[in-house]
Amino acid sequence: LGLGGRMSWAKADVPTPSREADTDKQAPTDSNLATPSISDNDLDEVDLPESMGMVPGSSLRETPLARNRSWMSNADMSSPTASSSLTPPTTPLALDSKDFDGPLSATSTSGSDPNNNSSSRFSTTDIPPQPQFGDAEVVLAESVAKKLEERDDSSGNTRKYAHEDSSHPNWHKHKKHVFILSTAGKPIYSRYGDEQQLSTFVASLNAIISFVEDNGDTLRYFCAGNHKFVFLHKGPLCLVSVSHTDEPDAHLQYQLHYMHAQIISILTQNSVTKIFKQKANFDLRNLLGGTDRFLDSLMTSMDHDASMMLESIHCLRLPAATRTQLGNILLSARASGDVLFSMLMAGHQLVNLVRPRRFVLSPNDVHLIMNFVFSSASFRTASESWTPICLPDFNENGFLHMYVCFMSEEVVLVMISTKPEDFYKLSECKEKIHKEMTAPMGNTAAPTPLPATSVLDGITDALLNQHYSVAEIGIPCLLHFLYKAQSTNQFTTPRLDAPYNTPSERKRLFRLYQSIQVRVKPVSAKPHKVYYHVSQSETVVGWVTAGFELYATFSPLESKPVAIKACNQLLRWIKQEENNLFILTGSQW
Repeated sequence: LGLGGRMSWAKADVPTPSREADTDKQAPTDSNLATPSISDNDLDEVDLPESMGMVPGSSLRETPLARNRSWMSNADMSSPTASSSLTPPTTPLALDSKDFDGPLSATSTSGSDPNNNSSSRFSTTDIPPQPQFGDAEVVLAESVAKKLEERDDSSGNTRKYAHEDSSHPNWHKHKKHVFILSTAGKPIYSRYGDEQQLSTFVASLNAIISFVEDNGDTLRYFCAGNHKFVFLHKGPLCLVSVSHTDEPDAHLQYQLHYMHAQIISILTQNSVTKIFKQKANFDLRNLLGGTDRFLDSLMTSMDHDASMMLESIHCLRLPAATRTQLGNILLSARASGDVLFSMLMAGHQLVNLVRPRRFVLSPNDVHLIMNFVFSSASFRTASESWTPICLPDFNENGFLHMYVCFMSEEVVLVMISTKPEDFYKLSECKEKIHKEMTAPMGNTAAPTPLPATSVLDGITDALLNQHYSVAEIGIPCLLHFLYKAQSTNQFTTPRLDAPYNTPSERKRLFRLYQSIQVRVKPVSAKPHKVYYHVSQSETVVGWVTAGFELYATFSPLESKPVAIKACNQLLRWIKQEENNLFILTGSQW
């Protein structure tokens, strides 16, 4: 699945279509097929043409986003730090440690000069008193949470449904609730309402969980009326989704995985485990204060963002020459600082990513970074920000350090380092990157001259025209599609036009994609390599191979041969545009 096999998909109940056909034959395994075709006569026969190049969006070279989980050893990554500042620190902080599991001692560099190497012990006024479990990473997590809470409070941000509880008439009308609690029954998070006021309801959930566990089993999900209860057990935490949205339980459980990863990105898995090992009834909200908005934002995104459903990254559609020039700028600037990852994002889309050859970022970690950056107003108001962050798929037990700077209103530069004292070096890198991105483009001899005057202007123009229409593809019967390149974990999709121009219709189509995906995922009980769905509203073809994952939507009156022919036309168009739609030549060192 491209995320290290972190979850298993199971076949779920979906609305029964009026007609459907599938094939049990194996999908093509040659990733070098450009436009594999389905027989126009019957979906039971799958014919593949001779190799015509590579699958659209794939690359034989290493790509910025890899499908396997990559871990960094203790020797490659610095230890967590005790710095809690989200703004440029005047005194960089560091921790002396041999590995993540050993005791950590905090040291501080004297003065604001980054070249000053003299150090002294912290006084009691430098950091908050340590909790009884005494781990420095816990101190760091608590300090970060408090800083986030102070910033959000100062900006006047409050949760929309914080006043609701289980007795409120509107609380029961929400279609999907999410609860996080500890194994001791302590409420930690509720999507709607104040978790403290929902302690009675949370206690009931905990009683149900305990009853099943006492019988030597683990509760996964059950249905009560038109509500589905889905459970995810992750160490000392239990996550529960209560919904009546007709979503497959596999998707609901996958969303809970994301919510757990968001908590780990703030605290680290090692901290959470040690906290509850020493005190089972610890109130984790003391360490998560002010971070509810990240969980809220992530949950909202998963209700409509196809990139999370496909476990892939949505890249900004950008001329290949502009993307290549940006990659060279990011790569050259990293020489002046100890940068592990450097990426540019625009409007929740990845523009380019620079990384070391031996380390990769999973789509999960990239989504967490995007959610962390774009869901907090404090990053937009600050000229430069510096914050610790844990990337669970990269290393769930340690912190990295992230530099954030908005180059414009929607274009943000993110650089990640292993060293807590690298803020000044990364700030210098940003200055070099900004200078080169705003300089006039020098590629005037290109066959197709770029209209933008600089790289930043080119990205801004692309962001304004990011959503292309299905009419641009030239397939009259095509209404919408989702396409994912398996080798690069990147996907593309057009904007939603009529008849999907209302929120209800867009959500209905998204739910339909979820239902069909469960049927065609390769690891399900009886996967369908090709799935054909027809209803009164639309016809959808789901097609999964070793090279791509495609969901194409047509009008309900289109015949099967026409839909099959249109899918192959669509693959050819994506192949022609792949250099602009995907990042195929990621910069590495």
